[in-house]
Amino acid sequence: MSSAKYIATGVQQAIADITRADAGKLVSVLTRIFGTHNIETAEDAVQDILIKALETWQAKGIPDNPEAWLFRAVKNKAIDIIRRNRRQQTFMPGIDPLLESEYTATVVIDDYFKDEEVFDDQLRMMFACCHPHVSREGQIALILKTLCGFSVTQIARAFITGNDTIEKRLYRARQVFREKNISFEIPEGDALTNRLDNLLETIYLVFNEAHSTSHQDTLIRPDMAFDTIHLCKLLINYPATALPQTYALLALLYFHTSRMPSRIDTAGNLVLMKDQDRSLWDKEMIQLGKYYLEKAATGDRINRYHLEAAIAYEHCKATNYSETDWKTILSYYDLLGQLLPSPIVLLNRAIAIKELSGAQDALEEIQRIPHLQYLENYYLLHAILGDLYAENLDIANSRTHFQKALRLVPSDAERRLIERRLDEMH
Repeated sequence: MSSAKYIATGVQQAIADITRADAGKLVSVLTRIFGTHNIETAEDAVQDILIKALETWQAKGIPDNPEAWLFRAVKNKAIDIIRRNRRQQTFMPGIDPLLESEYTATVVIDDYFKDEEVFDDQLRMMFACCHPHVSREGQIALILKTLCGFSVTQIARAFITGNDTIEKRLYRARQVFREKNISFEIPEGDALTNRLDNLLETIYLVFNEAHSTSHQDTLIRPDMAFDTIHLCKLLINYPATALPQTYALLALLYFHTSRMPSRIDTAGNLVLMKDQDRSLWDKEMIQLGKYYLEKAATGDRINRYHLEAAIAYEHCKATNYSETDWKTILSYYDLLGQLLPSPIVLLNRAIAIKELSGAQDALEEIQRIPHLQYLENYYLLHAILGDLYAENLDIANSRTHFQKALRLVPSDAERRLIERRLDEMH
């Protein structure tokens, strides 16, 4: 590699790293200054500075403190935008008068870039993104774009859709910000509780996508997983949101992310849990998950995050598959089924039943699942049924369900696994 290419590659990596680490912070601060109705202005300003950083650093080298360079450049950009637009554009209510003179504007902006203010602004942005007026799809897109630094293309790839679809989701979400005058604040009282539940569910959905195998491009999945952990840690570092359900979700994120390195082999094939190399599991993450699960054990309410984290911990603490405590796992699924009797929860419960009492009992349990027809186009239902029928030596039914799963499977890794199972029947 030539020295010029080496420098260019180094700069691109530095920009990628700083984008992931700091873009969300900067967009949050600028949104507080410009107002939620100008969120796109904030995003564009940060993007312009990142492009400028790429050009400047390639010409002059990466500065000793890239983060300080970036923050200083964004401050200057904010002042330029205010100077150009303060006669034609309104900014955040309450701040507008302070932006009238360049001196007071500079002082205000300097104050907003202090560490404690940046932290609070990220929380404010999280709650704004997850406002109930914004659709669930819009909330997820906003979280990934504004707080996690993902590009539209990356978000589209993660959710197996087109750039246009993501752009429309973001446009509609920003339109809600403008039309509903969404406040940029941390709610209080009952409003905080309700919004926190909404926010945790959005983080949970992003986490599910990070850990799914629904897309063959796995490069950004660890990033998404670590971003959900980062967002959850912001919440536990703020006293009003450091609640049992927040700790429980964080524990769940750590347990599942700890097992990520063993889920796909070097050839890109999916590895089932019973075959995973547990030496690859991140022991430090498991210990952190255990710590946060213990922190979650306060109060008199239990929710899905508590139970799912407890199930995940049972898997993590087993030194091998045969030592898994399926009886305890089934007891947690019994509680989860009462709390959230969805077909997918009950399908997962049937897997625990199979491990305890055999394939036939699991098959009978699946047939008793209410509204099972809702899973007819869910490939995992048919993959599980294929395995259960094969274990029962009912090859005809096994083959039928594996073939259905093959038609519905979303990723290459899962497709290859099902094809291997079918080949084994010859």
